[in-house]
Amino acid sequence: MSSVDGRLLPERWTLPFDGTKPAELFKEYAAIGQKLGTDAWMFGKATAREFFPYKFMAKGEPIGRGGKVFVGKQTSSRLFITIDPDADMFFTSNSLRGDNILVVLGKNATIDYLAALEEKNVSYLVTDDVTNLRKVFMLVKHYFNIETISLQGGGIINGAMLAQGLISELSLVMYPGIDGLTTAPSIFEYLGHSGEHPAENQSLKLISVEEMAHGIVWLRYKFYKKMNIEE
Repeated sequence: MSSVDGRLLPERWTLPFDGTKPAELFKEYAAIGQKLGTDAWMFGKATAREFFPYKFMAKGEPIGRGGKVFVGKQTSSRLFITIDPDADMFFTSNSLRGDNILVVLGKNATIDYLAALEEKNVSYLVTDDVTNLRKVFMLVKHYFNIETISLQGGGIINGAMLAQGLISELSLVMYPGIDGLTTAPSIFEYLGHSGEHPAENQSLKLISVEEMAHGIVWLRYKFYKKMNIEE
């Protein structure tokens, strides 16, 4: 969910006309997430850190290669997925909001960190390059039978997915408030230089518009991608 100016920090948003606090409105957002019916939902690392703020202090050697997979506890109907390029997120539970966790790691993950995840029954997948998201999701599909994922931010992982052409639909829940600060994080935050165009050759077609409680608006767009035939 974002403010009407596309910003992502709810503590900065103005209150809606009826005075309902943002925390209450996130119940509507959570309900929408369930309606999407995906096999998994996902946060980038910065957003996942809000729920697991502690850092694992590794002492072992890096595994040094991709390909290692551990299937932990899987009793929920959906999985929660996050990507941890630093392999240092300290998980105090093997679930988030009732959904079992899968963490994607790079070959810098240490042996003792993987052992700690296994002890917590947290599923993991080690890949050679966590920035190659297309390959990451191919592996997630292969090992965990995940076909569809609801990506719920933050802006950096959204931007990376956009740039690699991996988004098939944009489900935008707009909160009836404003941030207004130019430096506040926004829906898409691709970390590139000014000459790059992460949304190039991608266009949106409106699928539906739905007015929710308290002035929330739910917009759905289909992504269409044009093939580059100039090569």
